[in-house]
Amino acid sequence: MAPDVVPITVVLATDSFLIGDGLASLLADTEDITVVGRVRDHEELVRAVEELTPDAVIISIRTPVISTMATITAARHLREDFPGMGIVVISDRGNGFALELLRGGAARIAYLLDERLTGMDAVLGALREVRSGQSVLDPSIVDSLIHRRDGLAIDDLTIREVDVLELMAHGLSNRGIADELHLSVKAIEKHVTTIFRKLGLTSQSLIDRRVTAALIFTRAETSPLNTPERT
Repeated sequence: MAPDVVPITVVLATDSFLIGDGLASLLADTEDITVVGRVRDHEELVRAVEELTPDAVIISIRTPVISTMATITAARHLREDFPGMGIVVISDRGNGFALELLRGGAARIAYLLDERLTGMDAVLGALREVRSGQSVLDPSIVDSLIHRRDGLAIDDLTIREVDVLELMAHGLSNRGIADELHLSVKAIEKHVTTIFRKLGLTSQSLIDRRVTAALIFTRAETSPLNTPERT
């Protein structure tokens, strides 16, 4: 590395040893990048950023909905607390999570869908771009931001509401959703009411609101923002 080049300091967050080791190895061989910390979950990520104040974080997400939501929420808080820090997300999920992270702006944010990565050089490129204040988004996410899924109000749902709607679409009752998300039935009932309101499904509707909400979710799943598999 040239003497006058200051390396980009990075905290690497991934719950997979294999992916984590691969990324760490790649970054170790890159002269202008230095990994200063590795963590496995969102709580460790927040602590590491607060302690190490890196130039950027790389987050690889291949976890269930609940953990993914917590990680995206943590990333949003970090961008608020450390506005000069770059955030690179590599995920197998696009539906809703990218929009949640991008609320408030896309500067210094990269959101990459791992199944569409052409190679690890794309990660390095994204890292350098966010460090310089730019944004890098998978083309499918850009397309969804422009077209807004033909006006479907599902984009206005919070991550938690998307969780509830997804489980509703899978046929779970409020009790079943509550058990799955480790929330009270009362909390789920409030989320369902809010979902119906945001989707424009009034109590006077002549069709079953749960069925209609499930159909809306299924339709949204076919949009470019979604990936083929969900866990």
